[in-house]
Amino acid sequence: MTIYNQIYTQMLKLIKSGSWKIGEKIPSENYLKNHYKVNRLTVRKALELLQNESLISKQKGSRAKVISNRSKPKVNFSTTLDEPKLKEIRSSMVVDFGIKKSHTSKKFNDENVFEVKRFFYDNKEPRYIARGQVLISAVPELSEKVFSLQKFNHASLSEILVNKFNFKIYNQKIVSNSIILTKDEADFFQVSQNSAATKWVSFFFDKDQHLLLIDTEISIKNIYIDLVYKDFNNNEKI
Repeated sequence: MTIYNQIYTQMLKLIKSGSWKIGEKIPSENYLKNHYKVNRLTVRKALELLQNESLISKQKGSRAKVISNRSKPKVNFSTTLDEPKLKEIRSSMVVDFGIKKSHTSKKFNDENVFEVKRFFYDNKEPRYIARGQVLISAVPELSEKVFSLQKFNHASLSEILVNKFNFKIYNQKIVSNSIILTKDEADFFQVSQNSAATKWVSFFFDKDQHLLLIDTEISIKNIYIDLVYKDFNNNEKI
């Protein structure tokens, strides 16, 4: 276990036990680094873990404050693409689906995956491209027919798996980076092939940290990402 994880664990115990009470400010970073005999960066990493679980809140230039003693890991995310009004006018077209070898993640190795690629539109305007890969063994009844019926026009692949197949997702890692569009992507967005776009890659894991699903979204639009809390055990927001 890393040093900052050890410090995080100790501070977590202080919050859970009530030694650091909800609504009260915790000691300063300067005090914590001297107390734990580490540098400020290590303390900040530990505090970030607490903040990511919504146990503390911190604003620049001020000490962090305890806001909860119940961990709420950020396991799901929504974007402006998920707004109800936008979903009403969104349509999609499946351009590729089937069983194939994964080229997205080494963690899939040589296992067969089900892959679906969709073009999404808003009032016929090209909006974004979504590509999802899921291990066949994770959802045995998954088939091409599910997507060819086009019943899930407004849903992401992860939403389909959670809601239709009772797919349990316990952890998610989101990676955001920029890419240069391929020819088919450039044709879809009606821009030149050397255009830059934003790509989000989401890796979904089960409680044993086995990779279940990879979701990829590509867009040249301005999309705001908002991390939200969701308990996939009962499929309700916390």
